[in-house]
Formats: sequence, structure tokens, C-alpha cells
Amino acid sequence: MAGAALEVRNLCFGYGDVPVWEDVSFSLAPGQVAFLTGPNGAGKSTLFRCLAGWLEPNEGEVLLAGKPFTGRSRLVPGTLAFVPDVPSFYDDLTAAEHIELVLAANRAEAARPRAERLLERFGLTGHESLLPSAYSRGMREKLALVLALTLRPRVLLLDEPHGPLDREASLVLSEELAAVAREGSAVLLSCHHDVPGLVPDVTLSLRDATLSQER
Repeated sequence: MAGAALEVRNLCFGYGDVPVWEDVSFSLAPGQVAFLTGPNGAGKSTLFRCLAGWLEPNEGEVLLAGKPFTGRSRLVPGTLAFVPDVPSFYDDLTAAEHIELVLAANRAEAARPRAERLLERFGLTGHESLLPSAYSRGMREKLALVLALTLRPRVLLLDEPHGPLDREASLVLSEELAAVAREGSAVLLSCHHDVPGLVPDVTLSLRDATLSQER
């Protein structure tokens, strides 16, 4: 698809002779928001890890802005951000140090005011000097979201981001996702329930090893 931010072509993944899913194909244009739904065990997290380059599919390919992407690809900073279902952090870095690292690694010093605004919006202001291990599950999710949203990536992948959040934080997240989409980011998030305050352009359903699509 010409102009697609994310394109997935005939992706297959399995363990031995047991397929998790087969022939997964879809595309997202810049500014589109897509929900990925499906029952537990359908392979949604596995699909996210393949899209992010963490796992290698058995067949098929992933393209970012028209260019093939794998876990061995070198990406321009700001191209892709992924928040897994259980975010991980460096054991010896505080929340503030994680933000400093992300800004430096992505040459994104100009995004510092955005990071500070996001910390306030998600209720983390005043807790930046703590290690993420001292955070609750919801706070760790918020920190991971702050790190990803600060970069305004061209493609944003979020595995169950609303799950650990209370309703107020969920609404904040939905507002921020709508904002990044208006700025041109393609957003793919998985969910098991209605997401407050956010309407998808595309809904993808993963079940019985196949992907279907609704617009």
C-alpha cells in the first residue's frame, strides 16, 4: 500500500508444526488508529513482538514507511516505539534517568517539555527520582507510555496499554493517542474491552489463527 506507515504482508508464526497465526496481512496509514482484539491465547502479544522486531516470523514481512523491517534493521530515531504488555526497565536507573536516556538515544532534546507535560498528565510528577521497581504496576505502565509518547514515533505499538490503568488515566491515554494520530502517527493497540474516549479507524480481530479486519 503506497504511503503506508506500517504494512504487514502474509506474516506467519508458529512453534514447530503448531501455528500461532497464519497469513496475517494489514496496513495502517499515517494518522490511523487500529484496535487489535481477540481472546486470550490468540497470539496478539506474539504479533506485536514480531512487528517490533523482537521475534522473527516464520514467513512474511513487515514494512515501515515502505522499507522492510526486522530485528536486525537500523531505524531512524522516532520511527517506531513499542510498549509491551509488561514493560521492563533498567534496574539501576530512576524514572528521570530513563527519560534522559530516551531523549539522548533518540537525539530528542527538543521533546523534553513534552516529557515533562506527560509526566504531569499521568500523575508521575514528584515521583521521578524513584526506581521503576518502586512503582505500582499502573505507574510502571504510565512511565512506559510517557517514554513512548514523548518521541511521537511514526508507528506506535501498544500491547494492552489501558489494562493496568484506572479510568482517569485511561482517558488521559486515549486523549494522547488521539493527539499523536492527528500529528500523523499510526497507532496499533490491543484491547479486550471498550477503550474509553477513543474510536478506532480500523478494528483487527485475531482468532483461530487468522486475522480479520473491519473499518
